[in-house]
Amino acid sequence: MIMSTSNDNEAVTPQLLAAFELLSTSTLSDAMDELKISCVVPGVFSQRMDQGRIAGFAMTAKFARVSHDDAAYRFGGGVGRPLEAVLQTMSSREIVVLDLGGATDASAWGGLASRLAMNKGVRGAVINGTCRDVEEIRGLGFPVWANGTCPRRSRNEFSFGTLREPVTIGDTEIKTGDIIVADATGVVRIPSSKATEVYETALAIAASEQKILGDIVNGTGVDWDQV
Repeated sequence: MIMSTSNDNEAVTPQLLAAFELLSTSTLSDAMDELKISCVVPGVFSQRMDQGRIAGFAMTAKFARVSHDDAAYRFGGGVGRPLEAVLQTMSSREIVVLDLGGATDASAWGGLASRLAMNKGVRGAVINGTCRDVEEIRGLGFPVWANGTCPRRSRNEFSFGTLREPVTIGDTEIKTGDIIVADATGVVRIPSSKATEVYETALAIAASEQKILGDIVNGTGVDWDQV
């Protein structure tokens, strides 16, 4: 059964969310490494070369591995019933984080899901598993990060799991309402409760790297202990 909890992204202002989108995942990862926060969502890759960077609030879902569950089945095309529950719940400024346990033999996310997400103002999707309809998704310009691609639909292999409950991918726990930043390098999650601290630390790291870059461009020696 899908369970639901409320998110707490009200604590992060739209201005701060927009500011995170200006920082690379590498810089944010460095900041959270300094703060001893596990943050990287491993194994997911941008499904379009020029996808750009996005930032939004995590909307988490996890599907259970159940073969041929009548409750998940729907004839023909369209989306399976578990994904329909996700699509009905997602909202503007969110990034869907869908955990299929890294499965590569069936895909829960495709072109129709991407179109519906765009209509709702959803900023992107991060799939711990595969996606399909990649040509359609690329044509739409909807940002998706996934383990890879697979044309097979998921409804014969996955059923209902949890919705808006925490998921863990690799060593990183992601809660609904956490900040997700994704770019060509990868995906990181920032706990909403640590957003200001992470942002300020990331700004300091970015400034030190700008100093290093200036020294390199000017041909002067780099004093690593002074940046």
